[in-house]
Amino acid sequence: MKLTIKENKKTKAKIEIEQEWEDFKLFYEKALSSFAKEIELPGFRKGQAPASLVESSLDPAKLLVEAATLSVDDLWPKAVADLEKQKIEAISQPQIELLKLAKGNEFVFSAEFEIMPEIVLPDYKAFSQKIEKKEIKVENKEIEETVSNIQKSRASLIEKKEPAKKEDFVEINFSSPDVENGKLRKDGFILGKGSYPEELEANLVGMSAGESKEVNFNSKEEPAKSLKVKVEMLAVKEMKLPEANDEFAKTLGKFENMEALRKNIKEGIEEEKKTAETQRRREDFLAEISKETNVDLPQVLIDKESVQMMNNAKEQVSQNLGISFEEYLKKINKKEEDLKKEAEEAAKKRVKNFLIMREIAKREKTEASAEQMEERINAILSYYPDLKAAEKEANFEKISAYVEDEIKQENAFKTLGL
Repeated sequence: MKLTIKENKKTKAKIEIEQEWEDFKLFYEKALSSFAKEIELPGFRKGQAPASLVESSLDPAKLLVEAATLSVDDLWPKAVADLEKQKIEAISQPQIELLKLAKGNEFVFSAEFEIMPEIVLPDYKAFSQKIEKKEIKVENKEIEETVSNIQKSRASLIEKKEPAKKEDFVEINFSSPDVENGKLRKDGFILGKGSYPEELEANLVGMSAGESKEVNFNSKEEPAKSLKVKVEMLAVKEMKLPEANDEFAKTLGKFENMEALRKNIKEGIEEEKKTAETQRRREDFLAEISKETNVDLPQVLIDKESVQMMNNAKEQVSQNLGISFEEYLKKINKKEEDLKKEAEEAAKKRVKNFLIMREIAKREKTEASAEQMEERINAILSYYPDLKAAEKEANFEKISAYVEDEIKQENAFKTLGL
């Protein structure tokens, strides 16, 4: 195989590959053998005709094109490996053009594809040192608020005849001609905790079981739009909280007393805040360094990321709102094209951040250990019902490459103290 680089632009490259007839002949014979298995000729059973007769019965162009396809499939991975040695990384499938294809002659084709761009970074270590690190504190009121929420989650619900007030648990039927075409829905929640718009919940205060009313209020998302909701109060229940004592703590796990429970809660809140602070610092770092980084973004990466973002959005709408994506678009008064444009802009930012951290990981020579890889891949595979389903649906090669990149970048952040 002879490989010649014809073009090497910022995000695209074009190469020409030449294969001698003696090497191409192997694929020509494979193509001929493949056709021979399916062809029927007079005087011979299917697949039993001599190769010479099969060849003479076939369209020569069809046979050559099939051989070329087999050859390209074999040569492209080898070309990618050769290009990597020259620091050219292909990141898209190639557009193939057959340049010379004739029996007995060398086979020549060109391949055009997108490549990973060169990236010019500023002094990223200096940037990382400028990112403020905030002190992590856990206030007593946060601990007590969590204790209170645990109490409420284990409260006894006692049905009452009196009108509903804040902190009561209420069950309602509701519908709106402005949402899901008036579909009747049922829900139960603690009144006054923001489960629904403030204006709607305020109108539920004072209602008794069996009462119905129509509520009109303006949407916060669209202030000019008035929403009409029909509500039926099915039940009003008083929440009787368990006393927060040592016996209560013992029912929640291996806690000897409330002191041990509060300690565990504090550690949990502290860990959450540390994770949030780490994420904030990393986002601040990327926002600052991105301003000073020059890089041409490959369209294939932008397209891939924006498609993934749109798919995630559709899945979230289905799971969290229980409505079709078309209904959701009507509700927010947008077209799918509008969201695609927004997704593409967000994708550009993500791709740039990915390229920045990928380059930093390369320069810092961070690696992904076997233990890290195994742990992260197993976590991904745990979302599948069983190993057979994972083997059927998952692309292990892609998952492994994704996880390796992710871990290397994570380790790069840590190297920078972020």
